[in-house]
Amino acid sequence: MLSGVLVLVLAVGGGAWWYISGLTGGIGHAKNVFDRSKLNGAGERPAADPAAGKAMNILMVGSDTRDGATTGSEGKDGFKTALGNRTDTMILMHVPSDRSAISSVSIPRDSWVPIPGHGEAKINAALSWGGPNLLVATVENLTKVRVDHYVAVDFEGFKTTIDQLGGVDITLDQALHDPQQKVSFSKGRNHFDGATALKFVRQRHGLPRGDFDRVVHQQMLLSAVAGKVLSQGVLSHPLKTRELLGSMTNTMTVDDGFSLSGMAGLAGSLKGIKQTDLEFRTIPTTGTGWRQKQSVVLLDPTRDAQLFDAIRKDTAWPDAKPSETWTP
Repeated sequence: MLSGVLVLVLAVGGGAWWYISGLTGGIGHAKNVFDRSKLNGAGERPAADPAAGKAMNILMVGSDTRDGATTGSEGKDGFKTALGNRTDTMILMHVPSDRSAISSVSIPRDSWVPIPGHGEAKINAALSWGGPNLLVATVENLTKVRVDHYVAVDFEGFKTTIDQLGGVDITLDQALHDPQQKVSFSKGRNHFDGATALKFVRQRHGLPRGDFDRVVHQQMLLSAVAGKVLSQGVLSHPLKTRELLGSMTNTMTVDDGFSLSGMAGLAGSLKGIKQTDLEFRTIPTTGTGWRQKQSVVLLDPTRDAQLFDAIRKDTAWPDAKPSETWTP
């Protein structure tokens, strides 16, 4: 989704700033803007590696407001959010210094990790316990990668954006059935409206690899949305572009250093990006296990360190297992 927003900002840039700045709830003026200066209270942060040049790392989280969220709830750092108490999706997006691609690493929500000040727990508890401050500190502690910006997406609200796009197409290599949501998806191409797309990314039952497949579904949806936005048919309609930009920004929370103008600058440097330049990975794991009577995802410290070292230095990523990577 973030890549889609960047493309939209680029498409309506230049002389169209007069209506961008007037969008209600636009990024940089929304009430849900995270004060990143509070990160300084989270302990020593990893320094950006000089070898990385102008590379940028963005932590994007998605929450399902349907799952126990309380609109206007306030975390320990005073951050008010309508995005839910626990993260449903967590992606570390890496934009290389040469701006040739956007590569993303998904971190399963049940990953068992150290959370500063709380001991070990599932990583999705960090937002509930300490807001974006603690979540960013947890990710930085885990990866040793400095997070430059924070973006949160409300997937419940995101379905409006998908409907405004006219839906998205996602191709599956096998048919799936979710007995809980009572919905089925066909092998081959599926056309999803917003409501069906949300069911697709919410599916927990009937997946061969459980939450690992759910992560892939989330990656597929983000890629499909970015691909639809990048299509000339969407960007050639100024009114539709404006509506989409407003819809997207209204479903997002950003840090105060990543305003609409900041996104526009990044979008300008990514103007040659295509859907095939998007890469998605899942953080290397050793499988699942049990901790404190909970089913958790166990990370692979050695391979994780290799991957995040490459991200930190903005160098070529190590090879991934077929089950860990997905490319449009």
